[in-house]
Amino acid sequence: MTSETTHGDSTNPTPNSSRQPSDGSAGSKRGPLAGAFGIALSVALLGLAGFVAYYQIYVNVKYEAFDTTPVMYICSETGRQFPHIRVPNEKSPVISPFSNKNTGYAAEKCYWTRDGRISETPTYVLLNQHRGLPDPTICPDCGRPVVPHNPRPQKADDNEIIVPPAAVGGNGAGSTLAPTTQPAGD
Repeated sequence: MTSETTHGDSTNPTPNSSRQPSDGSAGSKRGPLAGAFGIALSVALLGLAGFVAYYQIYVNVKYEAFDTTPVMYICSETGRQFPHIRVPNEKSPVISPFSNKNTGYAAEKCYWTRDGRISETPTYVLLNQHRGLPDPTICPDCGRPVVPHNPRPQKADDNEIIVPPAAVGGNGAGSTLAPTTQPAGD
């Protein structure tokens, strides 16, 4: 006997043969995402992506809005200071605890002293524009003009006088005018 006859009939295909079935389903294996389920899943994922994009652009509140650090406010009616925690989408002025009206405005900080030194603790100043006054706002502590978003002065060393009072000028009687809190323009 030959080896072909001992292992079976050579005319019958083996289970691992490359012969395709005759029912016409060759190459039409369907995966788990084919058909109506795949279409529904695709539509749901596209809808989710659209919702996330809309939320990020139009609804999401920025991180700064959740800052819980109290900000010093001043009541424009009474002149008294009070701490206030800002909330998202809050408009100014806020309700003052002293007048119980919308008269609370964020205070500007002035870090100067009258002799031209930098103060460690700020003087809180209410801008004249919040009071309806056209005049520039002057700090009651140092006498310098205060502007919106007043910059904090930079310190070189602990005892440096940033602007010596004699360098500013005066009326000849020894008095001097304090420099502004803003750098000189070119």
